Amino acid sequence: MAQQAGDNSNPELIIQTYKQMNNECQQLTSKVTELALERDEHKLVIETLSKLEPERKTFRLIGGILVERTVEEVLPSVQENYDGIVKLIDVVESTLKTKHEARTKYKNEHGIMTQEEREARQKAASKEKMRIDNRE
Repeated sequence: MAQQAGDNSNPELIIQTYKQMNNECQQLTSKVTELALERDEHKLVIETLSKLEPERKTFRLIGGILVERTVEEVLPSVQENYDGIVKLIDVVESTLKTKHEARTKYKNEHGIMTQEEREARQKAASKEKMRIDNRE
């Protein structure tokens, strides 16, 4: 975040940095979703192959080439891939949490509000004003 080290009084730079942090969080969220779909596909394949005889013929796509193998040969590598995806999801989720916390801290430090937050605050203030006016 080299931009953060710069002039923090420049509103455009602050907003640009916040938007960049927001984009990073969105990209990581998309990656987690993509990996979760891939994990679910692997889980389905593992469940299906586990029910079959180990010597049964299967086909696996490796580098764009369909290769004939047996369940016994394919199942361990699919399980290994599944385990790797699960670990990768944990890493990406951890990174996302860290980035999200940094974004929230930056947002609070600079008093950044989204349009929805601004509207909610204005609505709450007007309700409070009406409540006070009704008392008088």
